[in-house]
Amino acid sequence: MLKLFGIILVIFSCTAMGWNQSMAIEKRLRQLREIEKLVHLMLGEITYRKEALPDVLLHTSRKAASPFDVFLREAAQQASLYQGECFSGIFRKQAEEYLKNSNLTAKELEEFIQLGEYLGWLDIEMQKNTMTLYLEQLKGDILTLSGEIPVRQKMCRSMGVMAGIFLAIILL
Repeated sequence: MLKLFGIILVIFSCTAMGWNQSMAIEKRLRQLREIEKLVHLMLGEITYRKEALPDVLLHTSRKAASPFDVFLREAAQQASLYQGECFSGIFRKQAEEYLKNSNLTAKELEEFIQLGEYLGWLDIEMQKNTMTLYLEQLKGDILTLSGEIPVRQKMCRSMGVMAGIFLAIILL
């Protein structure tokens, strides 16, 4: 009886890990869409309102979901203090601190950080062009991930169940 309970527990836990991984893929897509929304908001603030960068980040943080709201608010606060550090350094440091536990891949996070390197020191037209280029690249990533999600989720769930069954057989 105890052995049966252990086998059921192993299968259940591995299945839960598979489901958790499949939900992480979906969360990653939501975070990419959130970044897209934020970049559009920042683009509007810079282009039409001609706001200073700390104000742009602060206004955008009010419309952002977690963890991006805290990241933008802290980056705005650090940029407004201006203690001799360039904005790209502030952006990178805050992104690495607040977005390290996000579901973004290392490549996606690095691309987002690189966007911050071009903000603040270029003229408005160049910032607009940089953000537009980043948005085009991001849309491609979102489309690719959207197409892959059903297959990847099914694979993660199946692998979780199969791993649980495999471990249960080994434990017998």
